[in-house]
Amino acid sequence: MDTALAALAEPVLALAMRAAGEILRIYASDFAIHLKSDRTPVTAADLAAHAVLCEGLARLTPDIPVLSEESAPDEHPQRLGWPRLWLVDPLDGTREFVARSGEFSINIALVEDHLPVFGLILMPVSGAAYWAWRGGGAWKLVPGSTPVPIRCRALGSGPVRVAGSRRHTGHLLQTYLGYLGEHVYRGIGSALKACLIAEGEADVYPRFGPTSEWDTAASQILLEEAGGGLCDGARRPLRYNARHTLINPDFLAFGDAGHDWTRYLPRRSPPA
Repeated sequence: MDTALAALAEPVLALAMRAAGEILRIYASDFAIHLKSDRTPVTAADLAAHAVLCEGLARLTPDIPVLSEESAPDEHPQRLGWPRLWLVDPLDGTREFVARSGEFSINIALVEDHLPVFGLILMPVSGAAYWAWRGGGAWKLVPGSTPVPIRCRALGSGPVRVAGSRRHTGHLLQTYLGYLGEHVYRGIGSALKACLIAEGEADVYPRFGPTSEWDTAASQILLEEAGGGLCDGARRPLRYNARHTLINPDFLAFGDAGHDWTRYLPRRSPPA
């Protein structure tokens, strides 16, 4: 176990909780909604959480740069020279925040040599936190209790439990689900989908359509340490800060790593 990575859990959780306090303060108000250049929404909560997390991570690890969804665009070109960086989504699920569904999260990941080695996901409304680090397993903390280890479940004989987006569906997903066979679909927002898989409450999350690296890095290390994974269509783990684009390919997040979840991909013939 990497003790340096293990030591990050407590201070990063404290930072995420501070950011969650800012998010919830604005969530309870009559907040304004603005559109960014890519037509995605942003609120004062995104920006307040960004400020807390970027400032706090810079103090915690002054030698590691921070790249957030809300970072200024001119910070992005510098990143390809960074061997390590924090990838942060201060408010994953802004549309869920706007809809007041409660299904939004704070995602924080440390990336080294293009792979996540530490990740933490906090649900501001429930206060539930999930984290993992390389070699240290995956953990969950519910307010008022102590952290407990979590583990993905082995695929059983019943319907496959699919976690998916409330707002991003389409032909590719429907084709995948058709090839998958008997299943139960649960639409849910943000990185909570990966958390459900990591704690054995869901089996797979197929994602077809654009996401960004800060959306998935924390989920990937959480799933890997819980016994699952997050990979592209060629069964390769996603890599981070390795390309000029920050947009992920289509991916599958899954629990039972012994099962080939790529066999249901629409580009292939239906499995026998």
